[in-house]
Amino acid sequence: MTANGILYIIHILLPTMVYAKICNAATNTTSTMRCYICGLTSKDFNCLSRRKEVNPETLRFGLSILHPRIRLFESLLHISYKLSIKKWQLRLPEEREITKKRKEQIQKAFRNEMGLSVDIPKAGFGNTNDGNISRFLPIQKQLLELPE
Repeated sequence: MTANGILYIIHILLPTMVYAKICNAATNTTSTMRCYICGLTSKDFNCLSRRKEVNPETLRFGLSILHPRIRLFESLLHISYKLSIKKWQLRLPEEREITKKRKEQIQKAFRNEMGLSVDIPKAGFGNTNDGNISRFLPIQKQLLELPE
């Protein structure tokens, strides 16, 4: 602050994307299930009355948009699988079969239209949904027009 009471703030913009595992290592966050900025888990985030203390030093790594984009893409996929039954939980065998067919139809459309394998399990870890897949958001219009 200057002598006349004026506060000057200098912003430094670093257009980078740091992988979350690097941030975890640099901030000594022991679990990938914890936020490297505040140290909380998803269970902690559900408690809205709990105060979330942010360590200002961790903000220098930025907020990676990669993982939220991947999770958004997966969420949209899973919602689209269940559009025709309009339920989140599949309790009846018929509902499971309808959802399975819809999933196969959507996966085939992605493969044919864009050359992408989506939501297919990989041996040993995760699935084929990665940062390359999430780049294709928003999804092309013709893929949203799949027949019911």
